[in-house]
Amino acid sequence: MTEDKNRINRIEDQLIDMRLAVSALLETVTQHQRNFETIQRNFETMQRNFDTVYTEIRDIRIDMREMRADMQEMRTDMLQMQSEVRGLQTENRRILDILQNRNSEDDSLV
Repeated sequence: MTEDKNRINRIEDQLIDMRLAVSALLETVTQHQRNFETIQRNFETMQRNFDTVYTEIRDIRIDMREMRADMQEMRTDMLQMQSEVRGLQTENRRILDILQNRNSEDDSLV
């Protein structure tokens, strides 16, 4: 009977050990599941951040294209204004030449 009792005690000890092992495995699985969920949330956050950065870069590129077009338009306007100013300078010189020649003619009459 002592042998049977020892045998039963060993089986009970083994059952306790098995329960503890299963409990530890369940705790490990639970921890891994939490880790996977955390990783998934971090990945989703990173994906949203990436999408935001991509959108901002795209918008910056569009803005840069618009600014480049505006700058080209301003350059065209500036070249036109320079041409007009040169024309006015030429006209002013011509007028001054005419006035100076008249003054020279008037001076010679006196």
